[in-house]
Amino acid sequence: MTETRTTTSHYEVQKKRRGDVLDYWKQNQRSIVRAEEVRLEDTPRRMRRGVMVSADGDRPSLVLDANVHQIDPGEVSTIHRHSWDAILFVVDGSGWSEVDGRRHEWRPWDTIYLPGWAWHRHGNEGGKPAKFASFSVQPMVELLGLAVVEDGGDTDFDQLPSRPATTESGLGADPYSNRLRRLEQASKEFAESRVLTSYDDVIFRVSPRGARSGFLVDSSIGHRTQGLTAVIHQLAPGLFQSRHRHGGEAWLFGVTGRGYSIIDDVRHDWGPGDLVIVDHWTWHQHFNASDSDIASLIRVHNFDTLYMGMSALLAPMSLFEEPPKLDAPDLTGVEWPDPAAGRPDA
Repeated sequence: MTETRTTTSHYEVQKKRRGDVLDYWKQNQRSIVRAEEVRLEDTPRRMRRGVMVSADGDRPSLVLDANVHQIDPGEVSTIHRHSWDAILFVVDGSGWSEVDGRRHEWRPWDTIYLPGWAWHRHGNEGGKPAKFASFSVQPMVELLGLAVVEDGGDTDFDQLPSRPATTESGLGADPYSNRLRRLEQASKEFAESRVLTSYDDVIFRVSPRGARSGFLVDSSIGHRTQGLTAVIHQLAPGLFQSRHRHGGEAWLFGVTGRGYSIIDDVRHDWGPGDLVIVDHWTWHQHFNASDSDIASLIRVHNFDTLYMGMSALLAPMSLFEEPPKLDAPDLTGVEWPDPAAGRPDA
C-alpha cells in the first residue's frame, strides 16, 4: 500500500505545475532568429546542421522546430527515419532526396515533404554546397512521448524494416474492427502522400489579405501530414499584409528581399535566412521594406491537427481574428514580377 506523504493538495500541485510551464515557455519564446546567429556543426550523418529553434540547441520549442542543413559536394548522408514528419525548403544548391526508396531531384526553392516513418537520405552531386531549411513537429510528438528516431547508416532501402503498420482489419463490423479499418486506411494515405513540390509548379494567387501566395505543402495539393502546412507569401514592393492573429504559432522564413513584421506593436526587421516566430494569439502584420523588389516569406504552421483540434474544442471561441474590414492594400494594377525573380542558380 502506497502512503501519500505530501501535505499539499492536488489543487496547489497542479496550479504550481501549470504556472511553472507557462513561465518556462515565456522565458524561451523568441520573435526572431537571425541567419548569422545560426552556427552550422558537423554531424554523424555527413551533413552539417544549425539550430534555428530546437531543444537540440539552446532554443527549445513546444510545437515546431526549425533547422538549417548543409550537404557538401560529393556527399551522401546516412539514411534515417523518425516518427514525426518534416518539411525541407531548398535555399541553395542542388541535390536529391531518397524517400522510402524513391529518388527526388531538387534545386533552389523546391520543397520536400518527409512523412513520419519514411526512410530518407540526401545526396549532393553538384559543384557547390547545398543548403535547406527544415521545419517539423518533433517537439509536439516528443511532448506526447512518441518521438522515435532510427538511423540505418548506409543500408540499402530494400534491407531496412518497413513502416509500422496497423493489423489488417478483416471483415468485422464491431468497434475494434472499425478502429483497425480506419487506422489501416489512414496509414495507406500517409504512405501515398506527395513528397516533392517543384517551385516551377507552384500556382500563385493574390489573396484579399494583401499578398501573392502559393501552396508548398498542403492537403489541397496532395500532401497528408501530421498537421504541417506551408505556403510562400510574396509581398509587393512597398506594400504589406493585413493585420490578424490566430491561436496557433506561425513561423516565417525569409527567402528574398527585406521587410519587417509588427508583432504586438514591436517591429522586427528580417531578410533572407531569418526566422520570424509569431506566437499564438499575437496581433501581427508583415511589410515589404523595398519600393522596388518583392519580398518572399515561407509560412509554416501546424494547422491540420493541433490548431484544428483547439478550434473544435474551444468553439464557440474563435481562434482566428482580423479587423472587420481588412486593412490590406489595394493590389489592383500591381505588376507582379516573375515569381522566380531572385531564385539562385542550382
